[in-house]
Amino acid sequence: MPSPPPLPPNDAKPPRRFADLLRHGRFTFTERELMEHLRMTYRTIKQREADPSTLTIAELLRVADLLDEPVQDIIAVVLAEVQVGAQGHRRG
Repeated sequence: MPSPPPLPPNDAKPPRRFADLLRHGRFTFTERELMEHLRMTYRTIKQREADPSTLTIAELLRVADLLDEPVQDIIAVVLAEVQVGAQGHRRG
């Protein structure tokens, strides 16, 4: 009897978070560069990382431009993170 095929490797990456996009993406930025390109204060950037649901459309567009990624991809990451957070609040 032939053996079953091997299981695919478990390469499932955890979902990307908004903070990961800014901090651990393809590019590395200093705090000053983030502040200048995003036109946000350090405090605002930290607030958006903690709660990306507060990002405005203009901010999302600037992030997409800075990271050279389609805005839809940025929005998808933020939406997924917000939905996971909302599910956690409903359970708790």
